[in-house]
Amino acid sequence: MQDSTDSEPLAGRSVGSSYRLVKPIGQGATGTVWEGVESATGEPVAVKLLHESLLRQPRLVTRFVQERTILLMLRHRNVVRVRDLFSVGETLGLVMDLVAGGSLRGHLERVRTVPPAEAARLAAQVADALAEAHELGIIHRDLKPDNILVLQRDGRLDTRLTDFGIARILNVPSMTTPNAVVGTPHYMAPEAFHGATPSPATDVYALGVLLYELVSGQPPYLSDSVPELMRMHAEGRPERRDGIPDELWKLIRSCLSAKSRQRPAAPSLVRELRMLARKLDGVPALPPPEAPRLPPADPDDMAVDPPELRRAVQPPRPGRHAVAPPARRPRNAAPGHRWIRSSATAAILAGVLLATGVTTSVRRLAPDQGAARPTPTAAPSSHPVPAAAPASARHAAPSKKPRSKAASPTRKPIRVRTKPAVETRKPHPERDVRGPWQCAPGLMIDLATRSPLAPRPCHSLGRTVQFQASLTAPAGGRARIEVTLRDADTGRTVAGPATCDGLAFTQGSMTRECGPAGAAPRRGRNYTVVMAFRYERDGRTATSTARGRVFQW
Repeated sequence: MQDSTDSEPLAGRSVGSSYRLVKPIGQGATGTVWEGVESATGEPVAVKLLHESLLRQPRLVTRFVQERTILLMLRHRNVVRVRDLFSVGETLGLVMDLVAGGSLRGHLERVRTVPPAEAARLAAQVADALAEAHELGIIHRDLKPDNILVLQRDGRLDTRLTDFGIARILNVPSMTTPNAVVGTPHYMAPEAFHGATPSPATDVYALGVLLYELVSGQPPYLSDSVPELMRMHAEGRPERRDGIPDELWKLIRSCLSAKSRQRPAAPSLVRELRMLARKLDGVPALPPPEAPRLPPADPDDMAVDPPELRRAVQPPRPGRHAVAPPARRPRNAAPGHRWIRSSATAAILAGVLLATGVTTSVRRLAPDQGAARPTPTAAPSSHPVPAAAPASARHAAPSKKPRSKAASPTRKPIRVRTKPAVETRKPHPERDVRGPWQCAPGLMIDLATRSPLAPRPCHSLGRTVQFQASLTAPAGGRARIEVTLRDADTGRTVAGPATCDGLAFTQGSMTRECGPAGAAPRRGRNYTVVMAFRYERDGRTATSTARGRVFQW
């Protein structure tokens, strides 16, 4: 949205042909979701307004309009219906049904495991929705529990698959770095790690992961290391938990085949899953795993999740690294080289990650080796407080324990006697009791240059909001990083940008940092840190953006 839009309250504003915004209810990587109403009928709807960073893509508007017809054709009872796609000026929006339930991720957080018959029934609904979408040539690309909403119907759960529209619309070359691989690693098919064009088999693989997770309480492959996850998916050896019925296990294995051509089609899955739902009735759920390690809830799915359920979906994970919450990754996966030999390709890419010395993971990155001081710029916020961090802080990685006390030195108290019995002291400077750095690591792999890039936006809360970002990349490249603090509900920039240009990556400094900067924005609102970066190496350029977790100040 334009600055004029950002500077005005959006509540009550009319968008599209007949929709009025009521209140923001969610924030994700692609846009802000509002509860709205259809002006003519008063019927509630969900309206997703795309972020201003996406609006700068000239090809997006054209693709947005072209996709309107085909998305409106998708009318399945287990799909969150797309009502309209609109473009008004430079504002782009997606209007969907408003589902007043939680996500399947939230349901799994509560029950941990699902009885085999119930898992088969729910998966059959999802497969049926996929079958119709595939018939229309629509691939979901990001199937996972966070993108499946649930509601009570006749005393049992019903599913609604969401976010077909955004994933498809954003799948244009200009929206991603060429040959970049982005996604949620636990649910990605082996070929998706290597830039293959998404296909129905890609969705079927993710459905196999989902079915395994429903009955087992966790995905089939668990690792904090992306190269390790790539290897596991490519080898295709999921561990069978005791208690999974033979016929259900056989179906799961067929969906999780490392070779896409060996996976069943969605229509045949519907028939088999419905049969298993009847046959396995009465089989008890497996006990929860001893150490559940579910992937994090996706903030982009707040479109139809009530706040109280979102909080239930996203509790702190026991035993996790406290200062590095998982990132919400972009949904679009640009077509790249055709996937031929999964094991060999995975080995090559994993080798590149290790050989370059860049250790990337789903939830944490290597400590920073170098930092850059940002170019100070005036923040548009009415309450910005620039943070002139000391050199030691500027050279500290977000993953390290940040300073918890104010940087200003304390002085020895000076006694001043005005009367014999009265003593006063010069007070100590007020200490800034600051929380840990909260970071959202991401990963993308530029296959053309074999460059793994790991952006990491971070924030820390105290008397002010501190924000910074780092980029981990192979030696031999240079980068420019720009970091801003934005209102998560409106997309408005409230502080920054802090800009760091000419960052050089060497063998001894493969993580470069920009910041920290600081601000004291308006209290009682939701904010997020946004970093934009450009990385150049061997004559090639990769550009992208990354968003931190949404937090309340």
